[in-house]
Amino acid sequence: MRKILMVTMMLSGIIAVKAQQVKLPVGKKFQIVTESKGNNITSMMGQDMEMSNTTTIYLDHELKSVGTNKFSMGMIIKRITANVAMMGQEQSIDSDDEAIRSNPALAEAFKSLGKEIEIIVDAGKVTMQGEMLEALKTIPGATAEGDDLGRVFLLLKDDDIKEGYTWISSNSSETGTSETNNVIEKVTDKEIQVLASGTIKISSTITQNGMEIKQKTEGTVKSTRIYDRVTGLMISEVSTSDIKGNMEVMGQQMPLTSKMQTKTIVKLL
Repeated sequence: MRKILMVTMMLSGIIAVKAQQVKLPVGKKFQIVTESKGNNITSMMGQDMEMSNTTTIYLDHELKSVGTNKFSMGMIIKRITANVAMMGQEQSIDSDDEAIRSNPALAEAFKSLGKEIEIIVDAGKVTMQGEMLEALKTIPGATAEGDDLGRVFLLLKDDDIKEGYTWISSNSSETGTSETNNVIEKVTDKEIQVLASGTIKISSTITQNGMEIKQKTEGTVKSTRIYDRVTGLMISEVSTSDIKGNMEVMGQQMPLTSKMQTKTIVKLL
């Protein structure tokens, strides 16, 4: 049970914008690397359990089409690494390790690794055509890499790119919802800095070793994003999240609190 909880909490530990048109050419490729460091506390049978984890996700993208208020990308999940410590035990996972990928406890989580997923962002709404990794489905907000891919481009009208400009973005998926207040804090000749403050709700179910594990959480996410002014592509993001809720394992409810710091880097390939 302890090992299952470690894996589950680790996987549980990794906002769409008002758009005009993407300025990068179709066929352009870029990579998003996100590192999340979290601290999670849950309680089982009256005993508090604390877990710290570091997770890094590597996502390769290719811009497939561009239109007014919309664009599409192909996304490939290239690699996931994680290290988790809990109750004196430590576990490391690297999806590049064949033994890890074939582990029955993780095989389902990684079965879509390396397969292209089509991402369509239309008027701020994100749609996926393809199967997202189970390992990403329960990651709350910070890089909600599955549900928040619209944020990778800042697609505003030229007249709106000015300090103090604000807008609200929202998103929903099978695993949750988010609503975010965005404000442009700083504009230079090369970069645009955006502050984002939002709320998220996550409701998800995963299966580990044949057992169904349910999670319901909600909380806040605050982010600072830097965008390239010419292309509108995000350069970097730093975010913090504060999440609370419950996990249900084998019919037993367990309270869960999670604090996370996330750093994201985007680079052209």
